[in-house]
Amino acid sequence: MEEIGRTLRETRERLGLTLEEAERSIRIRASRLEVLERGEFDSLPSEAQARGFLHNYAEFLSIEPEELLRRYDEIRQPKRRRSLVARDTSKTADKTRNARRIRMPRWVSTDIFVVAIIALGVIVVLIWGGQKLFANIGSGENAAAVAIAGDEISLPATTNTPAPTISAFSEATQLITEEPTATSTLILNVLDTVNLQVIAERESWVQVLVDGEEAFKGRMRAGERFDYLGEERVEVFTGNGGGIRVIFNGQDQGLMGDVGQLITRVWTPRGGQTPTPTQTLTPTASPEMTETATPTPNIPGA
Repeated sequence: MEEIGRTLRETRERLGLTLEEAERSIRIRASRLEVLERGEFDSLPSEAQARGFLHNYAEFLSIEPEELLRRYDEIRQPKRRRSLVARDTSKTADKTRNARRIRMPRWVSTDIFVVAIIALGVIVVLIWGGQKLFANIGSGENAAAVAIAGDEISLPATTNTPAPTISAFSEATQLITEEPTATSTLILNVLDTVNLQVIAERESWVQVLVDGEEAFKGRMRAGERFDYLGEERVEVFTGNGGGIRVIFNGQDQGLMGDVGQLITRVWTPRGGQTPTPTQTLTPTASPEMTETATPTPNIPGA
């Protein structure tokens, strides 16, 4: 490298040029040109920059650039080879160092194996316990369903016949009054409340009583739906039984009756009931009898 630098310096001096003049001509700092003339190419930022500076400076001094670059490469070749060998050796040493660093002690691997076995056992126990728990829950639900089914109450349909009372007077008139008597028509589970949904499929006049208090009275349009919740009973009266549908505690009770039929139905926690009329005969006062004058017979000599 010193020989290449000496060639550059001697040629410049023979031409009578200064470093500053060369700097103005080839746009390379005088300090860098001085480094080239001393043969200190390794102090330049990179090998490519050193080759570029050398080519431009040699061409400025009318020296064959390719010849200088060939000599430069011949000198650099052993250094490059040594650098590559040193780099490979460093990489191999780093890999060996990392491998030694990653290798764990034998006792660590043994503990990991033991922990894995324990974790596997815990998972198996949890799965077995979960299956037993689900099985117990399923059996409990079945028993509850059987108990609920056993609580279903079938209410017999009974109708109380009216007991007429007739006055002792033959000329008395009879007045008939109606008293509703409960008649069971559905078999439902015994519940605590009455949840009733009244749906109008046709325009109908409806009256609803919840626990004895009037909740609605008026005309329902087709498609309207009202929900009612009672503790003891919900009574529904309509003038169009075929236009009103009732859903009791989630169970469709169907239409209340026929189209244009006047009907009243009652729902309690025990189910739906349809009142039936009871005739009661009430005596009325018979006409009062008036006294008539009885002729007195004429008795001779009276």
